[in-house]
Amino acid sequence: MTSSAATATDQGDPRELRTLVVISAVHLVSHYYWLAFAPMIPALRELLNVSYTEVGFAITVMNGVSALTQAPTGFIVDRYGPRLLLFIGVLIGASGFLLIGALPTYPMLILGAVLIGLGNAVYHPADYSILSAEMRPARMGRAFSIHSFTGYIGFALAPPVVLTLLSLDGVRLALIVSGLIGVVLALPLLPDIPHEQRGLKARRASPKPRTSSSALLTPAVIALTLMFTTLNMSTGMIQTFMMVALGQLFDMPLAVGNTALTVFLSMLVVGIIIGGLIADRLKHQSTMAAIGLTMAALLICVVGNVNLGVTGTMVAVGAAGLLAGIIVPSRDLLVRQASPPDAVGRVFGIVTTGFNFGGMVSPIVGGILVDHHAPVWIFYTSAAFMLLTVVIAVVVDRSEGLKLKI
Repeated sequence: MTSSAATATDQGDPRELRTLVVISAVHLVSHYYWLAFAPMIPALRELLNVSYTEVGFAITVMNGVSALTQAPTGFIVDRYGPRLLLFIGVLIGASGFLLIGALPTYPMLILGAVLIGLGNAVYHPADYSILSAEMRPARMGRAFSIHSFTGYIGFALAPPVVLTLLSLDGVRLALIVSGLIGVVLALPLLPDIPHEQRGLKARRASPKPRTSSSALLTPAVIALTLMFTTLNMSTGMIQTFMMVALGQLFDMPLAVGNTALTVFLSMLVVGIIIGGLIADRLKHQSTMAAIGLTMAALLICVVGNVNLGVTGTMVAVGAAGLLAGIIVPSRDLLVRQASPPDAVGRVFGIVTTGFNFGGMVSPIVGGILVDHHAPVWIFYTSAAFMLLTVVIAVVVDRSEGLKLKI
């Protein structure tokens, strides 16, 4: 390698940087959209004159549509181009918010939820397809970590942004502005779509055979889908029920539980960035999962069994969140390693349905445990799912029998 080439490699390609910024900004929108409804629920209930159950049903519809369409969307992404589908997906999700804001009736709320769920199904298969194709392998872990980091920033921004808009002019303004945010951040995708489509046309003209859809349902892909499910269930139990569990176990005020959750999520985001730096230097990505999640599981069990006081609890849950975040880029790289170059969108579309499955199951399991006065099992169950995630990651990463053969 010449010195100039080495310098370019060290400093990075401006096109790579632009790709990472644009795709990460769109990923921020996806997480913002997923959480934006929560602060609007009381205002939507009052505006539409419906029950909390009816508003909650709209959120269930949103999750269900996304779960059902994410895997098929991955196939469409690989066929018609990730940027084109990502642009369309953002606009579909944005139109859901705009529709409810313009025509605030309950049928439009349900239709809007369908559109938001449908739009959400595009993000993961399209984002990872683009990053996998255009980021250098030596920087892939860091690219994935920044992508995940901006998603969590979207989670963090949703409540204050929505609450500010609600205070200014009510829920209709919050809905319309939320929709416009997606439209604005989708526009930078447009200039690169023609180039992408020309590349797709050239590849279709090539005699090289494409990976068949049936060849993707390997033991590795199925195991990784289960891994995404168990990982989301482990963190979902903490995110949803830690506040209640700490109150029942140690009489901690709800405000303390809320602060503990904020600390957990904040340190998880920090961990994602650190994990990206580590993942690019690892031969086996399961090493990070084994170390990080095993230690996080032990800390979670301690929090549920020992009254550490306010300060001790914050330190322990913060450390657990940091360790849980560190493994996220390694998790994504495991999926990329199991994906043929022409099927990254399809594989990520299949595997990331585990997020939806985990998000649908963990609230039910946690609710049953709390209702039956077994709050310590919130922590035990979360730890158990972390350890199960470790087992799956190690088996997929180390077993030649599970490696994708194309």
